[in-house]
Amino acid sequence: MYRSFASPPPSFLRTAKLLSAPKTLTPLPPASRHLSAVRSRSVGFSRTISSFPRAGSCSPAYGRDWSSPVSLRAQIRGSDAVLRRFERKMATIAATEHVFKDILTSLPKPAGGEFGKYYSLPALNDPRIDKLPYSIRILLESAIRNCDNFQVTKNDVEKIIDWENSSPKLVEIPFKPARVLLQDFTGVPAVVDLACMRDAMDKLGSDPNKINPLVPVDLVIDHSVQVDVARSENAVQANMQLEFQRNKERFGFLKWGSTAFRNMLVVPPGSGIVHQVNLEYLGRVVFNTDGILYPDSVVGTDSHTTMIDGLGVAGWGVGGIEAEASMLGQPMSMVLPGCGVQALENCAMGLQQLIWF
Repeated sequence: MYRSFASPPPSFLRTAKLLSAPKTLTPLPPASRHLSAVRSRSVGFSRTISSFPRAGSCSPAYGRDWSSPVSLRAQIRGSDAVLRRFERKMATIAATEHVFKDILTSLPKPAGGEFGKYYSLPALNDPRIDKLPYSIRILLESAIRNCDNFQVTKNDVEKIIDWENSSPKLVEIPFKPARVLLQDFTGVPAVVDLACMRDAMDKLGSDPNKINPLVPVDLVIDHSVQVDVARSENAVQANMQLEFQRNKERFGFLKWGSTAFRNMLVVPPGSGIVHQVNLEYLGRVVFNTDGILYPDSVVGTDSHTTMIDGLGVAGWGVGGIEAEASMLGQPMSMVLPGCGVQALENCAMGLQQLIWF
């Protein structure tokens, strides 16, 4: 959704007053076929929509004319077998009991009941886990929770448990973050890709509303700021008005995306810088999804995403392709990181001169 936050700071209040975009934006014409599944909720960026490439106007690719209905039907028939095999594979995975269901532990409330369940690492009864740094334990919990022997396997879990021996070998592991953080520079192409996939689903005769991010996505609009007015008491308001005028179509498109896609939150312009908003408002520390508790973790398309590590939330800066893949439920391939502390000065009693975890 496109909203402010509870107990908003003055910048959020100023943004709310300036959000007069619906008065200046014009709705899409009823005859528009693009993004048909949600066109009734689309807001005006009709010139942008009309300039989007349509599947029917694409040039021939891989020796096939995609604009031909005959060729398109042939592609659908040819892909049916592949889709059926994929659906059977996913149905088998969904029906299979979780590999680590035995360590699923309840977290009770003091007054009775439970907060939820979590995958308990000590319940594995493996002494190697006690030696793992806490940052590596977050990776281990994620691998255990997402282990389906398809995208994440038991062998991947074993690599992380044996971190002390496997990390020097630079082994790769899959990682599924709890959420994805975007800003409007890389976020607009990601939303455009989702919109194009919905358009393709509609043309193939399937339900376009099936196209949604599979993990929570937070998109903070902060990379469009320009300072035209300074040393004036109304400088902030004047600059924001100019920002809305310059980016009318982009903001309208992102506002449409915030209502069209599930699992997507768009933080409006003027709310703050993305990594600071991530620290103060978006970081959850602990997720509770369908009664399963797990640590917050994030990949973001901003180099300052790692600031969230100060709150105990594992965070990495990644490129737009990696972020978009994570949005669609794909694991991020990463080298199992090392973790160490080197003491160069005199240590307190009980500590060694050189300490490596």
